[in-house]
Amino acid sequence: MKNRLIIALLTLIFICTPLWASNNGKAKQLSRAEKMGYSRSNQYWGPNTFYCYAPGKTINKMADNSISHMRDLTGISREDTFTELKKQGFTELPHTKKTTWYKNYKGMKETYFLSPDKSYILRPTFEDLYMSPTKPNGEYMYATNYIERYVLIPKEDDEKVIEAIWQYLRELRELEVGLGTFGSNFKKADPKAYPSERVMSGSWTGFQAGTWVLANVKGKLQGFWQNNEEILRRTIGEPEFHFVANAYETNYDYALLIDLTKEGYVLNYVVICVPLHNLVPGQTWQVEYPKRVTEIKNAFKANIDAIDIYKTAPFPPTLHDLDKLLHIK
Repeated sequence: MKNRLIIALLTLIFICTPLWASNNGKAKQLSRAEKMGYSRSNQYWGPNTFYCYAPGKTINKMADNSISHMRDLTGISREDTFTELKKQGFTELPHTKKTTWYKNYKGMKETYFLSPDKSYILRPTFEDLYMSPTKPNGEYMYATNYIERYVLIPKEDDEKVIEAIWQYLRELRELEVGLGTFGSNFKKADPKAYPSERVMSGSWTGFQAGTWVLANVKGKLQGFWQNNEEILRRTIGEPEFHFVANAYETNYDYALLIDLTKEGYVLNYVVICVPLHNLVPGQTWQVEYPKRVTEIKNAFKANIDAIDIYKTAPFPPTLHDLDKLLHIK
């Protein structure tokens, strides 16, 4: 995923040559993990281990919203994850072979949980920390490194889907993370008309600029910058609609994926604790982690540099106020 994020930012420069609610901009509050006092380090990961950076420091751990609550479940053992979800009122979904609207990996042992109000499904994924010592019984320690949340919205509720997307953007902004890509398309979109039928922006600066579109106006092809929300409203509801927004910080990747299925719109929220993943043999996080830090720093710098690039572009866009675009003010 990190490679896609960096590529998205480079593309920008090239073109330019539920229960967990947000606090809506109020004073910062402790997240659930900070309130509960989760242990983020032990003999299996943390200082002096192969996973010495996991789960790492977040850019803004004080944000208290649905994304941070998902993030709070990473970096704890599988047993503690199940205990905490049960404490919060989640119920385990029975394993079934029946195809469902949320992802169903046949033959895999991931456990799905239903939220207390039955509005979404949660799926934690656990990494076997084979580079750490085994537990006293000889088993590997498992830690939560990947959290997914699934929401189903009826086909006729386009407006609800758009509001969910904007709420996600507001929460990403609250977390102070970098925006990677923001885009939507559908199966029958005409590549020759790109991107008049789809959104594809990179970085927060790119989001402020909007998207360069080509449109046939009175028989003539014209290009102009258009607000991403306007393009999204034009593409949503089309056959096999697909949307993706992803974001990043040093230790975490974030994403929202939306697909239009026969059951309705499936919203898939993802939080990944990057340093809790096992590397290929021969690589260590002590070597790889500084590379990740450099990549993220460069990505944030590219977002700032894009402002000057837009100013000198042949058709410079207007960088609209981000808070207004996110409907914060």
